Amino acid sequence: MSSRRTRGPSPTLLILLILPLFGIFVALLMLALESGRRPAPTPAFQPAPPRSVLNFKAPDFELPLLDGLTLVSPSDYAGRPLFLNFWASWCAPCVRELPALEEFAAEHSGDENGPAVLAINLGETAAVISGFLVEIGIVNLPVAMDINEVVKRDYGVQNLPTTFVIDADGMVRHLKLGEMKYEEMDVYLAALDDAAGQ
Repeated sequence: MSSRRTRGPSPTLLILLILPLFGIFVALLMLALESGRRPAPTPAFQPAPPRSVLNFKAPDFELPLLDGLTLVSPSDYAGRPLFLNFWASWCAPCVRELPALEEFAAEHSGDENGPAVLAINLGETAAVISGFLVEIGIVNLPVAMDINEVVKRDYGVQNLPTTFVIDADGMVRHLKLGEMKYEEMDVYLAALDDAAGQ
């Protein structure tokens, strides 16, 4: 009688069975660890330092304010930093930034040497602008009218909104394309102060 020897499973078969089980175990372990973590809190808005550093004399102009009687010019702000903002009521990011511009202007209105804001509306009439500002609750923002868009051309404005940051000596130092946030205005102001202190 011949005796038959029973052989166990081959090592290759064992490895092929164990590897997927090990992979499933690792995946479950990672899933358990991941679900135990709390999501990181969303950081508050941190404005980036100004990237564009310019150095040219701000072109002078005279534009009427909304009352149609008072003329305004960059030279009226001599000795003060000026945020010169170009906007229109049909421009959504322009409209979003108006409350920040108004708040910043109000915050510094009592300081004779502090920063000022002048918003230049492009191509719209006083009636349209005034009605629009009342509708969105903006009442304390100086607005000049560039109805024929001459100043827009002098400043080379291509897109809205665009804000030029002019130092106390009337030199354009920074250019902000797109929506300006209140915190960014503080950053630009600090950059002007740093440059003046050097």
